[in-house]
Amino acid sequence: MSDAGRKGFTEKAKESIKPDSQKGYLEKGKEYATDAADKVGSAMQPEKDKGVAQGVSDAAGEGKDKAKAETTGESMGEQAKEYLDSAKKGLNDAVEYVSNKVYGGSEEPPKK
Repeated sequence: MSDAGRKGFTEKAKESIKPDSQKGYLEKGKEYATDAADKVGSAMQPEKDKGVAQGVSDAAGEGKDKAKAETTGESMGEQAKEYLDSAKKGLNDAVEYVSNKVYGGSEEPPKK
């Protein structure tokens, strides 16, 4: 079970099981946005206020981020900016796609 306003372990697992190639732009945009929001929530929520499952999930995510930073040489700040930029782009692409479907325009989904 996840803490209020946070993404739970089972939700994260379900999202990672389904390949990105099988996800639509809205689904990808939602995931980018919720992942970015969850990372912010993880950083802002004190450890003492986290449930056991949320704490384990956050620790696993932090370990993954640290491992990535060590292999790529990126700082945590650079990674956070990268996540935020990626979430913004995914959300903007999803909004543009839906807008084109509703109001007409290009039938092609936005390019990455």
